[in-house]
Amino acid sequence: MGPEDKLEIIVDTREQTPWNFDPARFVATRRGLTTGDYSLSGLEDRVAIERKGLGDFVNTVIRDWLRFRKELIRLSGFDVAAIVVEANLQDIVEHRYESEANPSSVLGKMSGIMLDHGIPVVLWGDRVLAGQMAGKFLLQAWRKLGS
Repeated sequence: MGPEDKLEIIVDTREQTPWNFDPARFVATRRGLTTGDYSLSGLEDRVAIERKGLGDFVNTVIRDWLRFRKELIRLSGFDVAAIVVEANLQDIVEHRYESEANPSSVLGKMSGIMLDHGIPVVLWGDRVLAGQMAGKFLLQAWRKLGS
């Protein structure tokens, strides 16, 4: 990728409100992904980000765990994978989500994902900041694997 080239980020077609990436560095292409919500062109089977809003994350790890575990097993086979939650730790600790799930249970599931599946769960703040960080993460993944 030369200075005039842009990194192609693949955005899964099921993403309803995709992140906005810096148009000077990235081009986003919508295409169906079998695993994750974001990947890189040519590295779709090696790089994946699974994006979750806080409420969706809580519901997924507490109520939809069996289905999500299958996704985690697929993600654990990738060279680079992460689960990005659009929230911060304080949001979980202070129970700033609509669910009766205990914050300790949510945090326990987060730890379990990292320890049992080797997939980092990152809390990258709000939607805008999470999208910016995801762009940086995908660029570093490309430099590691695709260059």
